Amino acid sequence: MSPSPTTALCRYTETDVYYRDRNLVTEILAPGQNADFVAIAAWHILGRQISDGERNALNAILVTMMEHGFTPSAIAARSVYMSAPENLQGAVAAGLLAVGSSFVGTVENNARLLQRLIDVEPAAQEALAAEIVEDHLARKAPVPGFGHHLHKPVDPRALRLLEIAAENGLEGEHCAALRLLSRVLDEKRGKPTTINATAATAALLGEMGVPVELMRGFSVLGRTAGLVAHIAEERRRPTGRFIWELVDDAIPYEADKTREGGQ
Repeated sequence: MSPSPTTALCRYTETDVYYRDRNLVTEILAPGQNADFVAIAAWHILGRQISDGERNALNAILVTMMEHGFTPSAIAARSVYMSAPENLQGAVAAGLLAVGSSFVGTVENNARLLQRLIDVEPAAQEALAAEIVEDHLARKAPVPGFGHHLHKPVDPRALRLLEIAAENGLEGEHCAALRLLSRVLDEKRGKPTTINATAATAALLGEMGVPVELMRGFSVLGRTAGLVAHIAEERRRPTGRFIWELVDDAIPYEADKTREGGQ
């Protein structure tokens, strides 16, 4: 028989609420504690206290992931809010569904490449980096964490995040692996390729020991605040119907000529 499931995240009584083993009111929110959402959230997720340097880096990551204009997640949130304005959480949820392997959530894809490099002997890393790059180039597939449609040849967000890592004692093997992969990619392509913000995020979260499978969760945390801001602006300066009509006008009907053998 399987053991009964348990949780270490929360318990409560008639008079108290506990986050893990800490009393919410008398410890976390106690006078003088100045509860910090980022530090408490990281402790709740990771099960350990984070250092001041890690808190600084995590704050920078969340702020960086919060906003990048009319991305698919923001468009989805605004469109759903236009359709169902009584359901703010539905609009935010719709936007978060777009945090995936192509936008924002690509942090995981890059993190797996960095981990592959870290897992081999230092002497073998260069050859493995070349193998990774050559494989992607041969398949005409983008290397996760590299390239940006707007920021070329440098993504200022990535540059600053890596500086923050160094300033807070977090410039270790993950950052080194990212720089190695970047150098090899530039050499193989014969031109600079942007290290984007998700790659820098992957490196910093890796330095913090965040499991790859949880990294996207921090992208979700940051982007949630941005989506609420988009909805707040949508209430004042509506764009949803304009987006709808713009798409409707820009994509005309054309009969499917592949049906029934072209008939």
